[in-house]
Amino acid sequence: MSGLDDSLASDDGTDWLPSILVVGGTGHVGAALCNFLIERGHPVAAASRTAIPVFESPSIRRTQLDVTDHTDASPLVKSETAVICPWVEDTDETQPAWIKNLVERLAHAGTDSVVYFSTMWVYGNPAKGLLTEATPTASTKPYATAHLRNESVLTDSAQELGLDVSILRMSNLVGPDPFYQDRSKVSFAHELMEMAVRDKVIVLRSPPSTPRNLLTRTLLHHDLVALLNRTTERGRVDTFNMGSRSTTTMVELARQVAQLVEGYDGVPVRVEHPGEPVAQPTFHLDTTRIRSLAGPGTDNLTAELELVLEDIVRSHEPDTRTREQ
Repeated sequence: MSGLDDSLASDDGTDWLPSILVVGGTGHVGAALCNFLIERGHPVAAASRTAIPVFESPSIRRTQLDVTDHTDASPLVKSETAVICPWVEDTDETQPAWIKNLVERLAHAGTDSVVYFSTMWVYGNPAKGLLTEATPTASTKPYATAHLRNESVLTDSAQELGLDVSILRMSNLVGPDPFYQDRSKVSFAHELMEMAVRDKVIVLRSPPSTPRNLLTRTLLHHDLVALLNRTTERGRVDTFNMGSRSTTTMVELARQVAQLVEGYDGVPVRVEHPGEPVAQPTFHLDTTRIRSLAGPGTDNLTAELELVLEDIVRSHEPDTRTREQ
């Protein structure tokens, strides 16, 4: 059931900025995005299955929404833009059903534009070579396949419902998480940092040369602003690669995390990884398209990792450490 508020009209004179409904608003992508948007001056509502966890800012309005409940036909929060941050289940074969139902309800509620967070892994896993938005998709994993199905439904819906759709094929997001302590599953950067702080050893499951393009949260938000600022064009579908300017490897990232934690508490951190007879194929995620629209933005991985470290340190209060021992 959806509810709690039926509109996002601003109470403080900032209604000149578009109102935004963030579906998946308490997730790793959505929670920090809600905080960013409210600070920018947007009227913001966060939709999630439950009313918890609770944002520090009371200005972020909350609405309960279970996108898998196809029987729920209650009106959604009215917003000019909806940002969909899906938690895609690898084995969920009903993906198109929920996304189709959701966008129809959004359009009926008066939403004009939809931003969908997809994944760069639609180009294949492992990805190889130069990856532009025109690169043929080559999904080999259920996670990416589910995103591709959702992309297809959104593309069709743009014409059928008169929506302006932006599809963001994201690389691996690195940045602070306001609800880190509430997660049962955390981002991989938080996982590495947690191992370094708690165990003083980072154990990699992936081969050390596995490539990773790391998108800092600050850069993501910078790029998203450019899309939110565009004039709406009904029926338009745009796809953008969202990543950083460079690609690193898992072992290089682990070593950077280890060095950061060693500098924090003075205790050496060891990095362990599986053997690797053959190096992993490399790729370059081309972000020319979003850069031409958004312009240069801050892309400081070290600063973002320092904020991730702060998340971990805050979670290790004395009572938390005692419970984990």
